[in-house]
Amino acid sequence: MNWVFQPVCLSLAPLALLTATPALAAAPVIHEITNSPVLETWLAQAGTIETVLLFETESMAVRVYRSGSSLFMNLYNKATDVVELRGAPTQLVPSTRDQTVYQAGGEAERFARINVLGETELEIIAANGSVVLKEPGFNTVVGVSSGSTDFRGNNFAPGTPAIVLSAEAARLRSAPRLGSTILSTAPRRAIVEVIDRGGNPNDGFIWYQVIYEGTTGWVRGDLLQPT
Repeated sequence: MNWVFQPVCLSLAPLALLTATPALAAAPVIHEITNSPVLETWLAQAGTIETVLLFETESMAVRVYRSGSSLFMNLYNKATDVVELRGAPTQLVPSTRDQTVYQAGGEAERFARINVLGETELEIIAANGSVVLKEPGFNTVVGVSSGSTDFRGNNFAPGTPAIVLSAEAARLRSAPRLGSTILSTAPRRAIVEVIDRGGNPNDGFIWYQVIYEGTTGWVRGDLLQPT
């Protein structure tokens, strides 16, 4: 099954990080590279947007998202706990290799790449052409096409309430992957607000970012159904 290349490189289905507007609702997200999670706000959201590509490198967290017909990029520096790039206009650029490349400008050029094998990379090039940073990525999440998909779980677009279908309470996790920190739970038949969608190639699930009783977290797609 080609979880990464089909949803991202062919259909370019949208997904989301921080909105391009200043009115951001901070969504607490836990960084889990160490056993001492650090509170992050780089996954904050306001309104419904959809992530195209989300991954981490050793020093940065990268998110490319679509709002309407436009692409944007956010970069979060994990060492300094600073969002270095917020809602930067981004474009899909041609590539001679089997990869999809997203470019955001500014004082430096930022390139977020994903290839047909699902391997990701962040490269930052200064105005003088020197390479400031070039790091491979991990913990990748990709866009999910509407309709048929290889990812497990109910597939529906964000922006609609959903009902919890799990036999017990659904866990709201800090990141769209199994094993990430549990932030809260939503009981069976609870209604949650769905604000984002993404597919995790590692565990094979669709994940939805939801808001329930003031907490923002990620829930597996097989535990939710649109109302």
